[in-house]
Amino acid sequence: MDNHSVAVMIHMMTLIASITSEGEIQQSNCRSPQYLEMGREGVVKCSHGQTVYGYYWYDTTDSSRNQPIIRNEDGSKSGRGYAAGEYDIQNDGSLVIKSVSFDHDRVYKLLTAKRQFGETSEEDVTVIVTVRPDEDFPLIDQCSGDVSCFAQLSPQTALRCIVSNSRPAINLRWSLPTSKGTLDVSYTSRVSPSGQLFTSEASIDEIPFQGNSLLLLECKQKRDDLPSLLTETATVLIQNRDLAQTIPPGAQTMTPYYQEGSSPQLLCDYSENTIAMAWRRVNSGTLAAKTRQRVFKMSEDVGLSLDGSLILPDINLRDEGVYICSTNDGESEHDVVYDVHTYAIPVHPHPLIEACGTRKVCSSVQVAGDVLSCEVEGARPPVNLTWSVRALNDDLTIDSEGTVNNQSDGLFSSIESATLPNLNTSFAVLYCTPSVEGDVFELQDSLLLVELVGPRPSFKTPPITNWFERDTDGELSCGNGMYVVWKRRTASANDSIAFAVNGGTYPMDTTDRSNRFDMRTDGTLVLNSVLVDDEGIYVCVFGDGVTESATMYDLKVFAVPSPPHLVVEGCEQQSYCVLEKPSDGSVLCSVHGIRPEVKLTWTIQSGTENGATFVNHTVVRSINRETYDISLHSYLRAGRTAEKITIQCKAVGPHPELFELSSTLDVRFSGGEVNEDSNLALLSLLLLIPLAIFVFVVICIKVTRRRTNDTRGLSGDETDSGRKRDRAVPDSPKAELDETQMTLLDSTADTSQDQLMADFVRQLKNKYRRWCANVHPIPGGGKHQQRSIDQIYVDNGLEVSRSHNLAGANGIQSYEDLFRLEAKRIIVEADAGYGKSSMVMKAADDWCKAKDGSPLKEVHVFILLQMKSLKDITSFYEAIVKSLLPEDTDITKFMIERLLKRRDVVVVIALDGFDEYPGRDMKSDFKSIFSGDMLQGAQVVLVTRTDCLPSALDPTTRHFRLTEFSDKARQDYIHNSFQEHQSPAVNELLDKFSVSSIINNLLKVPLFFTMFVHLTNELKDADTIESTTRLFELFMKIFENRLREKEGRVLSKRHIALLSKIALEGVEGNEIAWPKQALLRRLGTDCFNDFVHIGILVEEEEGDDGSSMEKKIGITKSTRKVKFTHKIICEWYAAICLVRYLEKSQFGLRGYERHLRKLNPFELQYLYKFTCGMSSIAARRIIQYLDSGVNGHEFALLCKVEETDQIESITEDIKKICEESVSFFEPSSRLLRASKVQLLEIAFQLKIPIKSVFFDRCYAFFEEFPDSLGMKSNGLRIPPLANLQELEIYSPGHKMTEGECNNILTYASKCDALVELRLSKTLQPMVMGGDGLRAIRAKKIKCTLMWLPEGDKLTYFLEQETGRWKFYRKELPIGGDFPGTAKSRLEDLEYLDEDYYKDTLEGGRVGKDTEPSSQETEPLNPVKPEAESKSAEA
Repeated sequence: MDNHSVAVMIHMMTLIASITSEGEIQQSNCRSPQYLEMGREGVVKCSHGQTVYGYYWYDTTDSSRNQPIIRNEDGSKSGRGYAAGEYDIQNDGSLVIKSVSFDHDRVYKLLTAKRQFGETSEEDVTVIVTVRPDEDFPLIDQCSGDVSCFAQLSPQTALRCIVSNSRPAINLRWSLPTSKGTLDVSYTSRVSPSGQLFTSEASIDEIPFQGNSLLLLECKQKRDDLPSLLTETATVLIQNRDLAQTIPPGAQTMTPYYQEGSSPQLLCDYSENTIAMAWRRVNSGTLAAKTRQRVFKMSEDVGLSLDGSLILPDINLRDEGVYICSTNDGESEHDVVYDVHTYAIPVHPHPLIEACGTRKVCSSVQVAGDVLSCEVEGARPPVNLTWSVRALNDDLTIDSEGTVNNQSDGLFSSIESATLPNLNTSFAVLYCTPSVEGDVFELQDSLLLVELVGPRPSFKTPPITNWFERDTDGELSCGNGMYVVWKRRTASANDSIAFAVNGGTYPMDTTDRSNRFDMRTDGTLVLNSVLVDDEGIYVCVFGDGVTESATMYDLKVFAVPSPPHLVVEGCEQQSYCVLEKPSDGSVLCSVHGIRPEVKLTWTIQSGTENGATFVNHTVVRSINRETYDISLHSYLRAGRTAEKITIQCKAVGPHPELFELSSTLDVRFSGGEVNEDSNLALLSLLLLIPLAIFVFVVICIKVTRRRTNDTRGLSGDETDSGRKRDRAVPDSPKAELDETQMTLLDSTADTSQDQLMADFVRQLKNKYRRWCANVHPIPGGGKHQQRSIDQIYVDNGLEVSRSHNLAGANGIQSYEDLFRLEAKRIIVEADAGYGKSSMVMKAADDWCKAKDGSPLKEVHVFILLQMKSLKDITSFYEAIVKSLLPEDTDITKFMIERLLKRRDVVVVIALDGFDEYPGRDMKSDFKSIFSGDMLQGAQVVLVTRTDCLPSALDPTTRHFRLTEFSDKARQDYIHNSFQEHQSPAVNELLDKFSVSSIINNLLKVPLFFTMFVHLTNELKDADTIESTTRLFELFMKIFENRLREKEGRVLSKRHIALLSKIALEGVEGNEIAWPKQALLRRLGTDCFNDFVHIGILVEEEEGDDGSSMEKKIGITKSTRKVKFTHKIICEWYAAICLVRYLEKSQFGLRGYERHLRKLNPFELQYLYKFTCGMSSIAARRIIQYLDSGVNGHEFALLCKVEETDQIESITEDIKKICEESVSFFEPSSRLLRASKVQLLEIAFQLKIPIKSVFFDRCYAFFEEFPDSLGMKSNGLRIPPLANLQELEIYSPGHKMTEGECNNILTYASKCDALVELRLSKTLQPMVMGGDGLRAIRAKKIKCTLMWLPEGDKLTYFLEQETGRWKFYRKELPIGGDFPGTAKSRLEDLEYLDEDYYKDTLEGGRVGKDTEPSSQETEPLNPVKPEAESKSAEA
């Protein structure tokens, strides 16, 4: 059948269908028109839901004359279009055009036959071919091809938007969006054909601002225009150029003042109805603009917040001007106007009085008519100054002249000069008061106490004599007045001490001893540890500016003798004794170390009736610097037939109320004739002996002086490891002679050994008392936060635990127990901030107070050396002299050496901070002491950072570790610290801030918990704290706010950058303490003072031997060193600088690893964490660096938490880790173990199942934490993990104690999900018991306890009811269950044989292998650091 016949047949079928339908209405299944995109596959959709026999598509409306281009008859496709691959047909009849072209833009016809030779239907479908324009949005001529833009135009400017090369033509429209909807604007349209394509445009001839300065217009395709060929709407925000530089009429202008360097925000009237807004500055143009879709910034010097506020970062004088914010809702406009001014606060928060330097309050001596000046520099606006004198609480203004100078940087300096008037009082209180126009900032008054020279009223008050015992505190009271001034007059000097004004007390300028005096606000003068040098006339002048009065004291110092009684030769009792003498003879009475001088007298109480008398009295008097030794040698004549005579020696003097010293004795005579001449000869000989000794001493002194003068001319190096020499060059006869002379000189000095010991102890205690009385719980705290060590010390928070599992260390629960041990060498380790220094300071305080019950009460000498201050000092005795004794001490290091080597002297030595000792790598006495080669009889306690120990240790050295704060200790500390306030509960504080497990671990360190407690009142807005970076941001913010609260200033970004660079250099070079002068040069005085003031930096004194010449002549100097309050705070600032380096690096891993290579993560883990928390860019690079090393993944995960501040960010990583066994093995580093412990705690917090934990030869038992598993060497512990399933402890050859077994079972009982506990290569007790076993029995989920003493050779199972071990002799069947499970009964097993246990297991068969079960290798060290510390070496 030909094609024509087919066409005829289909036409006839159509006619028949139309006839048989009898008027039935045909429903269209094809939508028309349909749009197909040029160059793509297109589908002409015609969906038929019912069964159809055939579909016939025509590319013309005349189906009777043409063949279908494609047909589908009963699933069979054919047709010329199908054969050519141009068309296809879908099962529902839809026509598929494989590649749409302009030829397909026509009307198609579809015939549908429901059945063969049955009824048919036909439909026409118009296909329109579309071409998308060049852009998906109209192009506005002012926007340079951008979909939205900002333009500044005049109203007469024409606007045009255009769409090019589209098909069909697009109908564009301009509209004006408002808060209520869209409004039409007047525009004209035009369409231009170009071949098969079209260009459409819409134009506005005049912009309809309608009196507003802003207008937002939209250009888009009309809503009803099909097809929709544009996906975006073009917008233009237009600012009326004619109004841009004018202030809107009627707008209210605000005039704010902002501090220079701050970043204020100018608020705008921005709301949900705002369509557009713009900020402009008069005479400077538009700064920023904003629509709902986009922000436009025309100036990089400003910022725009989400609410439309304008941010002026680091504002300065150039930013002053008029700023206008216009907000537009599409119909109306609102303007806000700011006339912005800046102010600059002077560096000093008070005027500088010429006589005071930079101090706010001071004193000076002046004459009436002197010119006084005060000045304020670096202020804007200028400061007005006035001088006034205070009298009867009223201010009397003094005539003065002022000048204001304009500095080149836009700042002003103000100087006010006044002439001191003639007043009728000895003292006057003057104020220099600042004021600023508009009160834009406040400055404090400066005060000058003037002592007027010239004729003044004299005070006739006689002095009141006050006696104070030496080395005790004394108080001198005074009257009340507006001012109180204390002065001291001696024969050689007239010093001013201190004064009080307006409730404040201040030292005065003329005394260099003011730190020894304290003055209370009521005028009372407190003398700390009164010395003989403090004697003199003390005058207190007090007045109200009109009248004055004075109180005078004659202060005298007395010293109780040592011993505190008279000494009679031959008597051991203090007040009474009996002497046996054969006949007449001499008696000797003496007193030592007494002040003031007394006289001794002998009196006969009974026996005068027999003629008993004293003859030939000889008094020997010696002066020991401040005290007197008095001895009275008398000859007693017994008289006639006397058997007993009662005599008394008594001290008499001008002040009998000070001492009541007397000694009574009975002299019994046994007979014999008295030979008076022989006695007199003997007495003469005794008197000649002291004279001979005195002559010999004088000769020795002259020889020694001659040697000293000779050595001053010597050349060459006379130092030994940087310390001053007190001996001549060895191997020289002259050297031996000089040393002998020196020894003789010391041994024959006036001071006896007992007196020397008393002086030495007194000087030590004076030093320790000052240390112990000046403790600040948090860095930078003021005097109101100052405490004594006794007030804040919490013993329970410093429990001592074993770190090396040494036997016999049970019962070490307190620092006092350390000093009860028989061990002579003790090491106490702890991380930074755990209270090492506080512990030894508390011990020194106990020794000073001779505290009852303290093991230190019977100690004669307690030496506490802070080793960080011993720069270039390797001699132990030299360190004592330079760091503990006063500068004017007469005690030499040779004297100290002899004292400490006396067998009758009990000595305890505490060396604080060996890890900070600058000479720890040098040969020194300290290493000899700890190796047992020096001072073997003294007990020595060394406290140091974990894993930083001397290289050679005495074999008997005992090791201990300070533990973290327990909850009880933390609560006790809070109670002690908040003495005047109600103390909060620990759990309340932690719950309040949702503290994560990572932060809670850090807060167990006493120092940081202390900071947290003291700062919680300022953390009111804090939410969840999940990272250390977040916590330290709060700490640092509060530190820096102190400057704002106290001084009205803020730390500048430049100052922070300077300090951060210094900090990074310090941690890279492992030198985090700097000479004060060097740091002053780099930071500047103001910056340095700010950081010290708020507690970031701290000054401390460090010994220094000075130059070579100074060493030769015996001059020593004391330098000031500056360091960060804590090493972690140093790491915080170092991280700020490291972030800058890492963000700028452009060369991948090699580009920034040169910085990281110098930063050992073992030593600086917080530096890494802080850096990740501060910058996501730096975090990615650090994590890449850590992951590139061995076993760095765990620590990298913790750094990731810092980056995101969300623990949940590492959930998937932790799941992967917990799916395998988590191993802890002995050679690994503390950082790696600590990282794993924290990850396990996070898994517990997130309720992630933990498959297994494996302890490989690192298990340790800490008695103070019975429900935790401890680790050797580093003191880490794992708390109970409820989601732990399996636990294995591998410890070859280790015999478990009862306490260790109980600890392991107790831990297992608290792990709710634990089903298997394996003890490998250990020796267990034959029978288990105790509280741990009872807890295992009560466990809900039963746990199988397995013991493998010989590895996999044989396995024992614990029968929990009896505590006995059983084993299974036969091999288990394939697929069988281990004994102890639900499918096998333990009663079927055999008990462990006692003989086999003793002979085989206990006898040495327990595994001794040394190969670790764990597959871990050397811990994290991605790139070996250039300056790797010894503690990090594997």
